Amino acid sequence: MTPPPIPVHAADLDALAGEARRQTEEVRTLFASLDPEARTWRPSPDRWSVAGHIAHMSLVNGPYVEAMAECSRRARSRGRTSDGPYRHPWLASWFARNMEPPPKQRVRTMGAMVPDPDVADPVADFAATQDALVSLFEEARGVDLGRARFASPFFRLLRLSLGTGFHTLLAHNRRHVWLAREVMAAEGFPSASDG
Repeated sequence: MTPPPIPVHAADLDALAGEARRQTEEVRTLFASLDPEARTWRPSPDRWSVAGHIAHMSLVNGPYVEAMAECSRRARSRGRTSDGPYRHPWLASWFARNMEPPPKQRVRTMGAMVPDPDVADPVADFAATQDALVSLFEEARGVDLGRARFASPFFRLLRLSLGTGFHTLLAHNRRHVWLAREVMAAEGFPSASDG
């Protein structure tokens, strides 16, 4: 499936909402297919489990959703409205596209984004964050998604347009679902027949 592009018109928000809902169901289905041991199994002490990847998505996406909601409100109050076409900063567009799987390079995760290695059931938090994101898509309808800008909650020097922020979170989810499936394909991963 081809991911929705960085939004250029207001109608693109519908595709983004559909992708967010699809991701929530994919994560629920993937997690439910595993027994408790498999959910928290780690290929090595410095790698995350399937549960860890899901928890990481919530740790990162929650602060982003809050920052983007504030950005949307501020932009609307300042009259920065448009149904498109939107123009996004080059660096922000590159950053958003660079999140897509498979990872082009592995980078060390900042402390605030590292999940609890023993997290048991992160799906409820992930689903709640996804629901908040879907609501934000609707709240942002009519805001100029290219001119509305915000700073990354984790790296203040990185400024994203609202549209590239939306795309970044969905791409980040796709990246970590891909990485979770990589864990499941690793040697030693406990299969249902192991129990």
